[in-house]
Amino acid sequence: MRGFRPLALAFLASFAAAGCSPVSAALHDPQTLPALPQDPRIHYQPGAAPYATAVAALLPQAAATIEAVQGRPFGKPFTVTVFADDDAYAAANGLGTPKARGVTFFDRVTLSPALWREDSAYLEADLTHELSHEHLHSNLSAADYFAIPVWFVEGLAVMASGGGGAQRVSTREAERAIAQGRFIDTPDEANVFANFSLAPPRGSEKDENVARMHLAYRQASLFVVFLREEKPEAFKALMNRLFEGERFRQAFDASYAESLAAARARFIAKTIAGTGAPGSSPKGGLPAPATPI
Repeated sequence: MRGFRPLALAFLASFAAAGCSPVSAALHDPQTLPALPQDPRIHYQPGAAPYATAVAALLPQAAATIEAVQGRPFGKPFTVTVFADDDAYAAANGLGTPKARGVTFFDRVTLSPALWREDSAYLEADLTHELSHEHLHSNLSAADYFAIPVWFVEGLAVMASGGGGAQRVSTREAERAIAQGRFIDTPDEANVFANFSLAPPRGSEKDENVARMHLAYRQASLFVVFLREEKPEAFKALMNRLFEGERFRQAFDASYAESLAAARARFIAKTIAGTGAPGSSPKGGLPAPATPI
């Protein structure tokens, strides 16, 4: 899950929109919790030592995957903190809720107890997803990070992790939704007031929120995969320009020599053709982890 908004008044609205509490997160410094002897980057709530040990076994490969896919080393040291108790996790993650399986707050990755319980099968992918966010945080200023459209940030993380954060919706389900005219908005500028998840389809107002979010994340990743696979050198240039602090619209236009809207239209047409569905006008299997570019 995308981490918190930066400090300063200009960003307070985005904190409120996301339901994030930087004060709560700041008061729960992971350095106050025990560090795992074999990997001091990992901190754990007492009682979660086996969880921390499992994360230690996964962390080197997960970090290497992100560095390879996103094109450079992590810019700063980071910590990963795991919890055994839902209430403690909710208090520490800055959201005030245990529902998110992982949260990244700049140089802190916080993982839910659920990833050691009912969602343990998702641990590796979700850890890698959160490290994608941390990698961007560690190489960008707060202002530059939050200037990137959230669909790209989340789509990149899902792609790099092989589906982390979108496990409840398959590639085929996401493609079918696009062919039926239900596709996320993909603006070329960040909008802190935008709602990244999709509204329920007509007649399905009780559509589960989590499933809608996973659909949005899956669709975002499919578009990012398309951008990367269609023009690998352009995607590499886009990432480099973003790391240099360029705004997304300018970086995309310069890297791809076209607008994002044109690429989006091509992606939609290709997706519809791939599903075998008749033409549509969208208004708005788990993939393997991405390979280095």
